[in-house]
Amino acid sequence: MFKKIFCFALCFILSFNLCCCGKSTINNSTQKETDKKENVLENISMLYCRADTFNPYTAVSDINRQLCKLLYEPLITTDNTFNPIYRLAETITFGDKTCTVTLKDVLFSDGATLTADDVVYSFSKAKTSSTSYASKLYEVENAAVIDKKTVLFTLSKNDPYFENLLDFPILKSESDVVTDSDGVIQPPIGCGRYILSDDKNSLCLNENFYGKLGKIKKISLIDTPDADAVSHYVEVGAVSFYYADLANGSIVRMSGKKSEVYLNNLVYIGINDSVDRLNNKYMRYAISSAIGRLEICSNAYHNNASPATGFFNPYFQPVSAVQSLSDEANLKIAIENLDKIGYNRLNSESYYVNSAGKRASFNLLVNSENRSRVLAAYKIKDQLRAAGIEITVVEKDYDKYVADLSAGNFQLYLGEINILPNMDLSQLVIAGGSAAYGRGTVQTEAQEETDEIKTDIIADAIARFYDGSVTINDVAGVLLTEMPQIPICYRKGLLFYDEKISGVKVSESDIYLTIESYTNKN
Repeated sequence: MFKKIFCFALCFILSFNLCCCGKSTINNSTQKETDKKENVLENISMLYCRADTFNPYTAVSDINRQLCKLLYEPLITTDNTFNPIYRLAETITFGDKTCTVTLKDVLFSDGATLTADDVVYSFSKAKTSSTSYASKLYEVENAAVIDKKTVLFTLSKNDPYFENLLDFPILKSESDVVTDSDGVIQPPIGCGRYILSDDKNSLCLNENFYGKLGKIKKISLIDTPDADAVSHYVEVGAVSFYYADLANGSIVRMSGKKSEVYLNNLVYIGINDSVDRLNNKYMRYAISSAIGRLEICSNAYHNNASPATGFFNPYFQPVSAVQSLSDEANLKIAIENLDKIGYNRLNSESYYVNSAGKRASFNLLVNSENRSRVLAAYKIKDQLRAAGIEITVVEKDYDKYVADLSAGNFQLYLGEINILPNMDLSQLVIAGGSAAYGRGTVQTEAQEETDEIKTDIIADAIARFYDGSVTINDVAGVLLTEMPQIPICYRKGLLFYDEKISGVKVSESDIYLTIESYTNKN
């Protein structure tokens, strides 16, 4: 009888481990005691959408896309200050419009060896997908296998920060088209920190992972088919982690701790420089100087944003010494700049006017559907009022907002752009860029006086950066001098997590950046 009971118990233990990870692992009492001493947090819970896929190139829900970062590894990730961390890449070297990547010795979760063919296959999937990975690979003209461990990327320009764009997930070639006996496409095979269980209700440690195995052995998945379900499970405390990028200004709060994710999302005032007065940089200086960026971060973004010190992210260290925009409004400098262009008299309503009695007055277009930006627009209006500049906020729904931008039917607008981690601002600041609404060429002071043919100073500076004749500090300086737009702040995301968990570090590239080092506080 005793033997039968023992055999039954042993079979139960084995079947439990097989269900979770597809491998049998016997946890004896000694191991349990060791784990307890090491403060191991073995099981946690996260949200997912069962109706969505676990293919990083076809998943549409943000929660599944984030989970995919646990299943698939990239060549690199970036940390929270936009420095590259080599993952599958062993070395990365640059030549004349080329980038060569050699791979580490890595196995996929099924035991197959990672090769350069898998990287090129994954590159093709990323390049043709409808994800952010496609936009990050805009510079790549070709990816070719050199040998089993080497990939050569041919680029359209010499970009010293190109490696920051190589965070696309690597799949085992052709594994994304494998189907089961019912013809259902199965999740691709990766070499990430975790694998998907057979029942697709949990993630388990990938025993073939090339790096350090984490202490969290199982991640239970809770199906959340819509936003209401997400809110419910977060608010009742059913999950261990919840990430919010706060894009629309709303937030589902979770009790516990939180880590700030420094997003490369610039909130700025865009300028139609065909408008009289706005085509003069001293008017742009005046508007910029009158803005209290710290106050906007606090009031409109609830401290989930950092004041912009320039056009580049304030946490991007290479330009930190040259970016000098103030956190606080400086009315003295604003008024001095207004005076330089003839707005030197206050009228009866305390607005500055020029010799013709015309006040400094502009419309500010904003998307009415973004709560934070609407709050920011009205705060900007109040701040500029204090400097004697009149602002009329024009709220329009998203479709009409975009239509007005595309048609140039605005004077100022409040916008936001996600800048790629190679810090290429071309699409925002160069005339003709996809986000350069209202942007024409910028004249030098001499050209303004003589009506010479316009030269785009900013485009020239950026072109010279990519040909190696100037530094990124020079570009940062030109942008501040010419101020084609007015930087306001850089947004942050938030990763909420159980207060018992410690060792959490995050980044926009990977919100679970250090999951293998998570420990239980208790």
